Amino acid sequence: MKVNSITVKLGGTIIILFLVILFPLVYTIDQLFTGFYYNQKQEQIDHFATKYSESITNIEDKDSYHMFSMISELNNVDLFVFNKSGQILNSTGLLNFKENLHVEEKISSPILKNKHLSMEYLDSETEQRYLLSGEPIVINNQVNGGLVVVSNLESIQSSIEQIRNWLVVSVIGSLLIAVGFTFFISRKLSSPLLRMELATREIANGKLQTKLLHNSKDEIGNLAKAITELGYELEEYRTNRREFFANISHELRTPISYVKGYAQVLRKKLYQNEEEKNKYLDIINDESTRLTSLIDDLFELAKIEEGKLDLKVELIDIPEIVLASVDKVNLKAKEKSITIKVDILYNVPMLRTDGRRLEQVLINLIENSIRYSPESGLITIKVTTRKKQVDIIIVDNGVGIPTEDLPYIFERFYRVEKSRTRAEGGTGLGLAIVKNLVELLNGKIEVESTVGQGTTFIIRLRSIGELGDYE
Repeated sequence: MKVNSITVKLGGTIIILFLVILFPLVYTIDQLFTGFYYNQKQEQIDHFATKYSESITNIEDKDSYHMFSMISELNNVDLFVFNKSGQILNSTGLLNFKENLHVEEKISSPILKNKHLSMEYLDSETEQRYLLSGEPIVINNQVNGGLVVVSNLESIQSSIEQIRNWLVVSVIGSLLIAVGFTFFISRKLSSPLLRMELATREIANGKLQTKLLHNSKDEIGNLAKAITELGYELEEYRTNRREFFANISHELRTPISYVKGYAQVLRKKLYQNEEEKNKYLDIINDESTRLTSLIDDLFELAKIEEGKLDLKVELIDIPEIVLASVDKVNLKAKEKSITIKVDILYNVPMLRTDGRRLEQVLINLIENSIRYSPESGLITIKVTTRKKQVDIIIVDNGVGIPTEDLPYIFERFYRVEKSRTRAEGGTGLGLAIVKNLVELLNGKIEVESTVGQGTTFIIRLRSIGELGDYE
């Protein structure tokens, strides 16, 4: 396993967090037990000191101390009594507190002032530590001396060391359990991420249909689903790109072949007369125009899809744009004796949109209807409104579009019939541009068609920037 792998990093992070919580907890437990044992011992000897100091009625009477030895053995403590001058009168035999020796002033002074004494004492000779508890001996309301109970801290230290040993064992055991548990959890958590890494590398190497199976409903499951969808989208993009290049190559090759072929015919003067020569020149001119139109459409579509198409947004009178578009295509309609009927409702609201781009959409759709309508056909354009929405409906009685082809007609170079667009003079990009422009204008476009009866395009528009569902 790599040191810098996500499993190690995740596991290490969990262990560090565990230690950050564990060590303060262990320290707190140690201090609690240490304080508990010290306080318990201090309370015990304080009780003994208070009880036995009250039992002494004559500090000079040796018979008053006949119980000291038994009390010392039963309670595992030592005792000594001193008078007002600090001289020890009776002792159970501690090295620094034997009979006839004088008590240190730091011990005797507070007791002789009729105060309770609690302190920790260090024997300078043995380096042992003791707890002291002293009480004044009061006879006839006067302090005649003091009684001090002494407890060795070895027993307390032994108990504390035992507890600390148990805490160390517990910490080591907890760490081992934590490491094992953390390793399992980190492997469990990092496993899907490692699978995703492998899947993304496979996608990067071209295996775009790599599928990640992860049934969880959390963020990791969503990420796995997103990577799978990304692979399929890239596969679709690659397929579309391949088809696009094939289509564009075909579309460019055809007019270029015509132009090159007839240019060679003219250069070599392989024509019979001026009429034939002019015919070839017309073909070259038409194909050049078609080639220019195709390149212009490609640039237009590229700018739209890349979001680089600038819009000039202003308040627009929709009926005015519709009538202007009809005027511009009337000549083509008259060439086929097609009638264009316009039906506009009153009080159509003005919209904030780009009038030039909307006109481009309408001209493209009306020319499309003219192209596929029969001689002496009829095209009807209706403008209706509902609330803040304006609908522009273009209806023709042309050849119609098969139902199975309707979902694809807005794709680039898609043809209902393979030779249809080229035969009619289109580039195969018009409807793709229309759809992208309508969406750019905060609208949506729908199509309905019946073969042999005609096609209806419906443009639904709102002001640019205005939100809401279309009805």
